[in-house]
Amino acid sequence: MKFFLAILLFFPIACATAVEVCDIDSSRYFISQWAEEGEPIQMLSKVDGPRFSVERVKVVYSDDLNDDGVRDFIFSHVGSEGSSKNRVYGFFIQCRGYLRFVGGDYFAGVKVLDASLGDKNKYKKIEIYSYQRDRDGGVLYKGQEALTKSHVWSFNQSAQRYEGESE
Repeated sequence: MKFFLAILLFFPIACATAVEVCDIDSSRYFISQWAEEGEPIQMLSKVDGPRFSVERVKVVYSDDLNDDGVRDFIFSHVGSEGSSKNRVYGFFIQCRGYLRFVGGDYFAGVKVLDASLGDKNKYKKIEIYSYQRDRDGGVLYKGQEALTKSHVWSFNQSAQRYEGESE
């Protein structure tokens, strides 16, 4: 009986840590596949109260970011590459039927790292890449390859989003 009571007391706490990010009341995102001139394209829809918007995206990661057994996403926004050569990347956790934005910015690229064994933070770290630049802001190259510098972003439990350094 005591064991049953202990389970009842601690079960909500265990569940809350896994879905806290989903309990925040703000914008909700949805991914859908559309066809344009016969070619499939990915569209990210955003619902924010009465506002609705749609953006064309490219899926660059589709796997579990937070160890809940559900597929999460990292998108690169199509057409977001500017004169700086960076693209907009967005990190999204899948909740109950919708996606939650949990971070992102302008980067040269991203790579999801394997989860650390014994780490209390169940969210995988994300390695982000920034272009190395000259004094005028131009991208530095070694031969044909653009030079990048990497930084590791981690999920901040307090802020409920990915954070880290970038250039």
